[in-house]
Amino acid sequence: MVENPLAFNFSKTRTICDAFDDTWTLLQVLGSDLTQAPKSLATQTILTKRIIEMADQGLRDIPELRDDALAFLQHSPPSASRAGSVGETPSASRNRLT
Repeated sequence: MVENPLAFNFSKTRTICDAFDDTWTLLQVLGSDLTQAPKSLATQTILTKRIIEMADQGLRDIPELRDDALAFLQHSPPSASRAGSVGETPSASRNRLT
């Protein structure tokens, strides 16, 4: 059987899914407007792409993937009105995503 270099193994896929679920749940718990229509699909897309990108680079810790995705979202939001400050920490980003 030939492996597909674009496919993820089960462990990596599970980590990506868990990191996304953790990130999305946190945004919902915080009451972020980014989880509401019309921004939710764009927000999910940004989070998914970033989590996959970082997992491809070897990051496997779910809290680190979540924090990185939130920090990335803060600097690349679906709406320009959600832009954060340069150099902000992931925990500060989480606080501003409400």
